[in-house]
Formats: sequence, structure tokens, C-alpha cells
Amino acid sequence: MTNARVSKQEKQKRHEWAMKQIDKGVGFSELATLVAETWGCSRRQARRVVADAHKEWMHLCFGSEDIDQRDLLFQSVARLERTARKAEEAGQFAVVVGCVAQLNKMMALGADQKGFRGHSNHHYRR
Repeated sequence: MTNARVSKQEKQKRHEWAMKQIDKGVGFSELATLVAETWGCSRRQARRVVADAHKEWMHLCFGSEDIDQRDLLFQSVARLERTARKAEEAGQFAVVVGCVAQLNKMMALGADQKGFRGHSNHHYRR
């Protein structure tokens, strides 16, 4: 394996590409794998690219008044739904429960309230 140096332009392309993928909602572990495969770099370097892109993405999202917070919320919801789906397929049900609990907190659906009885057609027995 050769240690070819990467130009500044290619580093910038990797960075911008990774930011676009983060914006699409790709998870960080998935993204590190994608960066390594797409750009032909090591997993360690791919994680560095992802970390730098995420840092800038967070700065742009929370450092600017132009960002629509509702859009950011729904991107986070989509990411949690995808994580829950993958965890369920892998049989990691504790992760599914955690994702659903976090979704409930974020969306304030009220399923964690003491008086929550479920669906109106289901009868509650004592």
C-alpha cells in the first residue's frame, strides 16, 4: 500500500462531499465506510474527514439564524427512525426502545405521561 499524498483540492472535495452526506442524514459509521470506499483512503483518515465535516456542519447549523430548526428536527427524527429500523433488523431491541423514547421526547407525543392509556378503543382494566 502506497502512502500517496492528497492534494488540498481533493481534501476539500472529500470534506464537501462528506458534509452533503451528513446533510442527507447518513450516519457517521456508515459515512466513514463510504468515505473510505469512495475516496480510497484508510478508515482512520475517513473518520477524520467525517469528524471535521461534522464539526463544520454543526457550526453552520447552530451558528446561523438562516437554518430552519424544524427542518433540522425532522432530519434528526429521520436519523432516529433509520437507526431504530436497523437495530430491529439486527435484533438489538434495547436500541429500538431507546430510539423510540428519544423520538417521544423530541416530538412531545405524550406516551411517557402517567395518564397515557393507549388507543381509545383499548379498554383499561384494574
